[in-house]
Amino acid sequence: MRRRQVLSSLALSTASLAGCNSLGTPKRTPADVTPANVPTATDSPTETATPPVTPDPDDPILVVVRNRSDGSRRVSLTLSRSDGSTLLNESVQLNAGARTEFETGIETRGQYDLAVSIDGTERQFDVLIETYDIRMGSNQEIEITADEIRFFAEE
Repeated sequence: MRRRQVLSSLALSTASLAGCNSLGTPKRTPADVTPANVPTATDSPTETATPPVTPDPDDPILVVVRNRSDGSRRVSLTLSRSDGSTLLNESVQLNAGARTEFETGIETRGQYDLAVSIDGTERQFDVLIETYDIRMGSNQEIEITADEIRFFAEE
């Protein structure tokens, strides 16, 4: 019976002394003190210039058009920057099952507008080009089916 009391007393005293040592409170070092001129998390970040991205000349950004319909289609493309300047203005007769590519000349990231006209039916697409797209030569794909015109980006 005495042994249980001794063990429980020992456990309680050890738990109450946890973290205490005989050396006392450690002295503060200059690294422990936060100086007044150190920026805090509430300070606003400073803007840094984004370095330009050099496109890979062997892998430019292309507009790839695929005709997955059963008939020949007249396809017209106009790619322009958000300021209105035209990068690409092409028309082609595309046979059923055929595919063609157009080099866009895109070398900077930004917002571009792509107008696609197929046999008189026109669709507009917003094209957002990021740094990754320029570096990797991400192609912009147009797929023509009997019912629709699909647009997507290849990575």
